[in-house]
Amino acid sequence: MLKFLNSGGPFMWVIMSVSIFAIAIMIEKIYFLFFYYKPSITFYKDVIKHIRKNDLPAAKLLCSGTSHPLAKVILVILNNFNTSKDAMESEINKEIQKLVPKVQKHTSYLQMIGNVSTLLGLIGTIQGLIISFSSISGKGAANKSEALARGISTAMNTTALGLIIAIPCIVAFTIFVNNETSIMQKYNEIITEIVHIFEFETKKQKG
Repeated sequence: MLKFLNSGGPFMWVIMSVSIFAIAIMIEKIYFLFFYYKPSITFYKDVIKHIRKNDLPAAKLLCSGTSHPLAKVILVILNNFNTSKDAMESEINKEIQKLVPKVQKHTSYLQMIGNVSTLLGLIGTIQGLIISFSSISGKGAANKSEALARGISTAMNTTALGLIIAIPCIVAFTIFVNNETSIMQKYNEIITEIVHIFEFETKKQKG
């Protein structure tokens, strides 16, 4: 591995440093998107059950006792259901606007790293070509062959490593963006259903 990195020149080490940053982001996103921000169906059903029974203190206690981000939005609904529809929607939108950047945090960096890795690989290719062209003049035949081989090796290895890092970053970026969209859609479905229950089902019970 060290031989491969050294054969590509200094830009190989830069690309490897960037890749470590990318791996850290991927691990973070996997944890948050597939575990922390993932909607909990059990929690959601329990909250709905308490709301339909008109047991709002129990629903609030359930939301206060969990760290799930959606619980804060539901708690806003529970605390504002007696206000006007516009006022409640305004409070819900405030919480969602706080939540969206957290769900999308660091995702755009993966796209950037994918592009940067490709460009760093291209710079390494240019560096290798410069070494190759420089070897043509001012050296003996044996030295020319050695320098030419070193230049081509630098060009190819740096390009290869840049693409090896860039492709997973772009794939991961697409997967994470789709997952973020899916999570926010599910959140909106849950919020809409809870608001609907307050607007229609609980009003019928009171009537």
